[in-house]
Amino acid sequence: MFSPEGIEQYDLDEIQKELCEASFYDFLELAWPIIEPSRPFVPNWHLEAMCEHLEACYYRDIRRLAITVPPGTTKSVTTSIAFPAWVWLKNAKEKFIFGSYSETVSKRDSIRCRRLIGAMWYRRKWGNVRIDPKMDNLIKFANLEGGFRTITTIKGGITGEHADFQVVDDPIKPLEVSKSLTVAQNTLEEVREWWSGTMATRIVDHSSSVRIIIMQRLHEADLAGDVISEGYEHLMIPMEYEKERTKTTSIGFVDPRTEERELLCPERFDREAVEQLKKDLGKRGAEAQLQQNPTPKSGSILKEEYIQYYTKAPAIFQKVIQSWDCTFKEDGTSFVVGQVWGTVNEYYYLLDQVRGRWGLVDTCKQIKLLSKKHPRAKVKLVEAKANGNAVVDTLQRQMTGFKLIEPEGGKVVRVHAIEHLWEEGRVFLPLPENCEWVVGLVDEVTGFPAREFDDQVDSMSQALVYLQSKRIERLRKAMQNLSKRGMI
Repeated sequence: MFSPEGIEQYDLDEIQKELCEASFYDFLELAWPIIEPSRPFVPNWHLEAMCEHLEACYYRDIRRLAITVPPGTTKSVTTSIAFPAWVWLKNAKEKFIFGSYSETVSKRDSIRCRRLIGAMWYRRKWGNVRIDPKMDNLIKFANLEGGFRTITTIKGGITGEHADFQVVDDPIKPLEVSKSLTVAQNTLEEVREWWSGTMATRIVDHSSSVRIIIMQRLHEADLAGDVISEGYEHLMIPMEYEKERTKTTSIGFVDPRTEERELLCPERFDREAVEQLKKDLGKRGAEAQLQQNPTPKSGSILKEEYIQYYTKAPAIFQKVIQSWDCTFKEDGTSFVVGQVWGTVNEYYYLLDQVRGRWGLVDTCKQIKLLSKKHPRAKVKLVEAKANGNAVVDTLQRQMTGFKLIEPEGGKVVRVHAIEHLWEEGRVFLPLPENCEWVVGLVDEVTGFPAREFDDQVDSMSQALVYLQSKRIERLRKAMQNLSKRGMI
């Protein structure tokens, strides 16, 4: 940018100082070695776009802003770390409240922002921004001019604090959202109430306050979706360019890409990396989290066109398990279902099923028979409800391999969690002519949740959630690594 040759250090500092004060993007680039000393700054138009819109917020040209970007695109570093440090060099009286789904994440960014403001590079140029030693901790630090930066969470309170800037960075935890974009309704409502209720009252001056949301889209009714429909300025940055969805923002920004599917930042995410992300996230997950375009689901969850059949099962499986739904009732109005599933190379095969109106004694008998027929299926999943516990208590001295499963979410949530496996053609059923029970299973699966019975669906979703858990864990670890590196 500027060569230091022949320039006194004082002059170089003055040049950098003026450059940073005039441009938030230049400040981000020059401050980068302090914020991220272990990795180089990669300039790109999307960072300039975020910086320009945040600048407009400082000048109050935009007072309500939603930025939706893919994971790993430096949104937290830009918004939660660099932005308040830049604002204070312009006006140290500005007050900030930062919120997130996690106190750990909020503290992480608070520490890094505080480290930036305390760095010699920053203090040498803006010595007037002095931290108040009486208010300098992980939750809140303040300067002697009256400005402060404090943190909260979706579940936390912020009693007594009023801010000029309210910023929420990821109000919903991405790792808790399945590939099919299943978000509990109470979570959506909790976030909505926090932003429109609790936080809406914690403002210094309603005529000049700024409210900013930055996140990856996770659901059609998430917080970004809510506020965009209410008129917030929306800076939408998809991983791949889509001309028909491109809009010009109020400050004149338009996506500079021209070719369909042109990548956001090939230096950070090349085509191979993006295709792997799309595979990991699934079709609906990629459309939302990468393209910022979550779409609602209607009708049945598992469509008839998803159904795949096999003529002959693979000779070798990496894992074979049993899955039991033991919700029997004494009046005989409910079914017990046992299924045998095998998996190979992330494809899932239903190998056998038994189903009947059985009580405790007959259910135990059927488990023994199915185990004898499929000796490789040593793991036996049983939902940890009253009947399931009774079955395991009865059989555990005679048989091994029982795993009591604590179900997460409701039935619909669990089916959404494995929807992508069906949609991607990775679940196979026996041909109906080979197993007569398949016809009833398909009818129940494709009619769920509108059918009278859902016992076969329960057994199936329990098995598939368990079998894909290792793959999900790999995705979770990858996203956690991105989070540790400040990339999400």
